[in-house]
Amino acid sequence: MNIISLAVPAFLILILIEIVLGYVRGRRYYRLNDSIADLSTGLIFSIVGVGVVLAAIVVYDDIRQSVSIQRLFGVPEIPTDNVFVWVALLVTVDFIYYWFHRATHEIRFFWAFHVTHHSSEEFNLTVALRQCAFQRMLEYPFYFPLALLGVPWPMFFLCHGILKIYQFWVHTRHIGKLGVLESFMLTPSHHRVHHARDPQYIDRNHGGIFIIWDRMFGTYAEEIEEPNYGLTTNLASFNPLRANLHVLAELWRDVRQTRRLRDKLRVLYRAPGWRPDDLGGPRAAAEVPVDYQKYNPVLSKSEQMYVLIQFLLTLGVAFGFLQAARAGLSVWLAVPWSIFAVYALTSIGIVLDRRTIAVWTESVRHALMLLALPIIHVSGHLTDIALLLLLMPILLSWLWLLRLPIAGLHTSGS
Repeated sequence: MNIISLAVPAFLILILIEIVLGYVRGRRYYRLNDSIADLSTGLIFSIVGVGVVLAAIVVYDDIRQSVSIQRLFGVPEIPTDNVFVWVALLVTVDFIYYWFHRATHEIRFFWAFHVTHHSSEEFNLTVALRQCAFQRMLEYPFYFPLALLGVPWPMFFLCHGILKIYQFWVHTRHIGKLGVLESFMLTPSHHRVHHARDPQYIDRNHGGIFIIWDRMFGTYAEEIEEPNYGLTTNLASFNPLRANLHVLAELWRDVRQTRRLRDKLRVLYRAPGWRPDDLGGPRAAAEVPVDYQKYNPVLSKSEQMYVLIQFLLTLGVAFGFLQAARAGLSVWLAVPWSIFAVYALTSIGIVLDRRTIAVWTESVRHALMLLALPIIHVSGHLTDIALLLLLMPILLSWLWLLRLPIAGLHTSGS
C-alpha cells in the first residue's frame, strides 16, 4: 500500500490552508513561480519514481528471499501483527534515514541527488514536495540491510511512507517552537534550521521524525535567528530540469577540469563546498547580505494566468500518467508520456524564468499535444467528443501564448 498516495489530498488541503492563513496573517510565504517550481519537481519525482520503486521492490525481495537471516540460519519470520515490532521498525527506518540524509549533505556526489529539495528560497508546505527525481536511487539501498534481517517490503514501505508524511508538515513557518517536543521530535523549528543557508545553520538537523539522532551525533542546532532559505549559491531558475541536474553538471565539470587523479576522486566524495587547489580551493558559506533580493523575474498578470492554467493542464496529464502506470500502463506508452510530462513542466519553468526561448518551447509543447491527440484517438483511447474538447483549449492556448508580452522578447531582441 502506498500511503503517500493516499495522503496527497490532505497535502493539497493543508497547502491551501497555509496559503489562506498567510493572507490572513499578512505573511506572504508563497510565490506563484516558486510554488509551481516546487510542484513541478515533485511531479517529476513521482513520474521517475514509478520505475525506481518497481526496481527497488525486485532487488529488496530478491535479497530477502535469498540471503536473509531467515533463509540462511532459520531465524523465525518477523511477526507483522506485533505493535512493538512496528514501533521498533519505524525507529530503525528513521535512524537509517538520518545517516542517509546526513550523507547527502556531507558527500558531494550524494548532495547532487538531494540539492533539488534545498533549492527553493522559500520555506512552505510546497517545498516539502520539491524532490530530486533520482534521490531514491541512492536512498533505497541504505535500507537493503532490512531485507537481510527479513523485514517484508510492505512493512518497510509503510514505515518509510509514515516518515515521509511526517516530514511534510514540518515545512512551515507558521508554527513556532513546541515545548517539550523540541527535545526529541523533529519540529518545524528544527527543520527551518535545516533548510537555512546561513553559515551557523549549514548541515544541521538531519533527522526525519526524531531529533535525538542529531543530538547524539553532534549535528543539532537550535533556531535562534530567523533563517534565510536556499543554497549558498542560489539556483536562480524555476526550471525543474535544471534544479535536478545543475550540481551533477558542476560535478562533471570539476572532474574534467581538475588535473590530478586523486582530486578527480576527492571531488566526488568530499563535502559539497570542497574544491581542489587548481579549481580555487574550498568554498566556505558566506553570510547572507542584508540587501539580498530573491530571484523573482516579473511576469505580467496575463503571463501569470497563462502559466497557472498550463501548469494545471499539465498536472492533469501527469496525474493521468501516474494512475495509468498503477493500472499497468505499457512501457511503450509510459515512456513517451513521461518524457512529454517532464518536457512540459520544463517548458513552463522556462516561461517562469522569462527566457527568450519560452515561446518556442511552449509552441513545441502545444504542437506535440496536437500531434498526439489524433494518434490516441485513432488507437481507440479517445472518443470523438473528447478529442474536440481537448483540441480546442490547446489551440486557444497557443493563440494566447503568441499574444503574451513574453512573445515580444523575440522581436525586441532582449
